[in-house]
Order: sequence, then C-alpha cells, then structure tokens
Amino acid sequence: MNVMFQQLAEELVKAREEIRLTPEQVAVKIKMDLKFLLKMESGDFSFLEDIYIKSFLREYAKCVGLNDNAMLQKYKFAKEGKPLEEQQLEKETAKEIPTVSSSPKLITDDQLQKPYTPVKKFSFTTNQLISAGVGALVVLSVLIYWFVIRQSADAIVTERPYEESIQENKERFEEYTVPADSSLAAAASDSLVLSITSKDSSWVKVNFDNDSMKEYFLYPNTTVEMKAAAKFSMTIGNPGVVKILLNNQPLEFKPASTRRAVIEITKEGIKNLDQPQTQKQ
Repeated sequence: MNVMFQQLAEELVKAREEIRLTPEQVAVKIKMDLKFLLKMESGDFSFLEDIYIKSFLREYAKCVGLNDNAMLQKYKFAKEGKPLEEQQLEKETAKEIPTVSSSPKLITDDQLQKPYTPVKKFSFTTNQLISAGVGALVVLSVLIYWFVIRQSADAIVTERPYEESIQENKERFEEYTVPADSSLAAAASDSLVLSITSKDSSWVKVNFDNDSMKEYFLYPNTTVEMKAAAKFSMTIGNPGVVKILLNNQPLEFKPASTRRAVIEITKEGIKNLDQPQTQKQ
C-alpha cells in the first residue's frame, strides 16, 4: 500500500476524531457511501475514478476542518509518488524571491538637505461627515413624503353617514316577498289573498279553488302571496315555522304534526283536514 496515501488517510481520521465525529456522521454530512469513506480512511484511494476521489476528499476535508486545497495537493503528490522532502522543496521554490537592483540609486547632497514633505491623503473632516449625513436625511425625508405620505393622501376612505349604513343593513336583511302568481292577479275583487311567511325552510303545495295546482319552496324569512276566489286546499311541510295571513289578518294555525299539515282555507278561516280522529267507544 502507498505509504503517502496511508499518511493522508491518517490525517483525515485524526481530524475527524478531534471533532468527535463518527464515520457514519461524516458520510451523512458529505453524502458519501459509508463503504467508500471507510476505504478512504484505510488509505485506499482507488475505489472510484480520480475525479470522484478528489470531490469526496475535498468535502471530507471541509467537514473535519482541514484545508481542502492542501489535502488535494497532498493527494496529487502521493499519487505521483513524490516523497515529503520533495514536496517541501517544491513549496519553497514556489515562493517569490525578492529581486535586488544591480545598480543602486545614488542619493545626492541636495536630496539629503531637502526637508521631507509627507504626501497628503484625502480624508473627510468631522464637519464634512455631519453635513453629508444631514443631506442624506433631508433627501430621505423628501422621498418618504413624496412616495408614501403624498401618494396615500388620495386613498383616504371617507366615513359613510350613520343613517346610510343603517338603511343598507335594513335593506339587506329585510324579508324577500315572492310576488303573487300572475295567473291569479286578475281574480275577482271579493277574492281571497293569502300570505304565508316561513321562519325556516318549508314547502307548500296549493290547490286553488279545486282548479289549479302549484308548489312553492320557502327559504328562511321568505313570504309567498297567492290569490283564490273562494278556497285554498294545501299541504304544508314543516308547518310549525309558518305564519298565515288571510286578507292581511293573521289566522290561528296550530298544526297537529310538526312534519306535515293538510289544511283548507276559506273566508271562514282554517280547517285542519288531518286532525287525528278519536276512536269510537
């Protein structure tokens, strides 16, 4: 086994153990297969192609706090078989060597006698900094006024009068009235006008003067108005929630059942047709 690969692996393991990480934790962090990581820590760097080895080595070095570029350089030297001494020699020769001028510049007596004048560097004074800060605040204030306060002034919502709001709510919740059937609008002047108002959902099936039939579905707070010459015969579903007016006069309606009621309405009033009959003795 390559000794330099073994030294590289030992450096990786030592750095991992110093930060108290297990091989499994490092494998999860750098998204590397654990079996490949264990091969790398044992000094085996031939388990994949070189491009993948370098990638895993770089991520491993970063994970354990080593210099990834230095570890890649060591991997390169180990692969080329260069010993440690030769690696150090290459590093030293790569450093820049300062050049010395072969002909030193002569200094004359006039230059020695001339007083040294330091070069003035441009710098801001305290007053200049304060002035710049004040100017920036003024510009910022103008921008805020122009783009925020002035633009939002046109968007102020005016308050609606209280009476107008009350009227709107009243119109919103007032009961909806179903207009009278146009086919019955031309009834005689002595005809019956019936209004049925439902507090909850209900339905009505009506026979007008034993002549025509019509059905209505009543939503909550809905009123239906109908006309007949002499008689209404009807079936009402959920009769406990309805109120009946005949010619604008309330009728006393006490249904025998809460599910359905069969009634007949004439000018004399309501006749309940589904009253339970008492058994004869």
